[in-house]
Amino acid sequence: MILKKTSFYILFLPALIVLIMVAIFPFIACINNSVRFYDLTNPAKGTPFIGGANYKLLFEDLRFWHSLKVTVYFVVFGVAIQLVLGYVMASLVNGVDKGSRVVPFFLIPMVMTPVVVGLTWRLMYDHTLGIINYFVRLIGMMPQPWLGTGKLALFSIILTDVWEWTPLIFLILYSGMKALPTEPYEAATIDGANTLQILTKITLPLLKPVMLVAILLRTIDAFKWFDTIYIMTNGGPGIATETASIYSYIITFNFFNIGKGSAFSIIMIILVNIFCFFYTKIIPEKETA
Repeated sequence: MILKKTSFYILFLPALIVLIMVAIFPFIACINNSVRFYDLTNPAKGTPFIGGANYKLLFEDLRFWHSLKVTVYFVVFGVAIQLVLGYVMASLVNGVDKGSRVVPFFLIPMVMTPVVVGLTWRLMYDHTLGIINYFVRLIGMMPQPWLGTGKLALFSIILTDVWEWTPLIFLILYSGMKALPTEPYEAATIDGANTLQILTKITLPLLKPVMLVAILLRTIDAFKWFDTIYIMTNGGPGIATETASIYSYIITFNFFNIGKGSAFSIIMIILVNIFCFFYTKIIPEKETA
């Protein structure tokens, strides 16, 4: 018995070391930096302890609140569109014989590198040479500066996120649909239920736990989405598409204010955890089991 326990700890040790180095140690270091004056443009001052001063500076920063507002818009509209499209795609594929054969085709955007996605869509959105404006001209409309104006730029990065990550929602919902029992549908058909009644009374209630998990995963991921936005707009034009992750990067690596940037990261972690806490509370226990 002792030998078995020793073997378990020996096998577990490498994973624990990696976890400490990759997650726990950086998190502790981030907390420590967030309560210190840590500005690389002023090294002579050192890194004295300043308590919550960095957090106070962020809360007084209008650009900080703007980045959170942009993030909320991006997350809410992006995830909502992905949920609708993912459900429609999953329903269509599930309703076709041997539809599983086309599933890998739908997953192509999701497995592409975010940097490649950003570069590709930035070229597609180009005002002069982009393929999107080419088709806009074909239908007789004026070409648009998709990444050149505030509202259009935010819409454009949301559209890119939808293209890239709707396949994840589709895959989760499609898997959920394949696992649904057939008996309720057979009983509903015998009772003469129409398509809308089957959808609202059977499919959606049975699929609700899966949909809630999909929303949770995509919301967490969208909140910290960085790569593609950085490649496409770098938060521009101006600060129109400057999400929380982009502004945190700018503070840390453009302004070299490690303390304030670390405080921003801690705030983002707290916000995500608060969302997860209340989100899981609204899901009935029988659905989270």
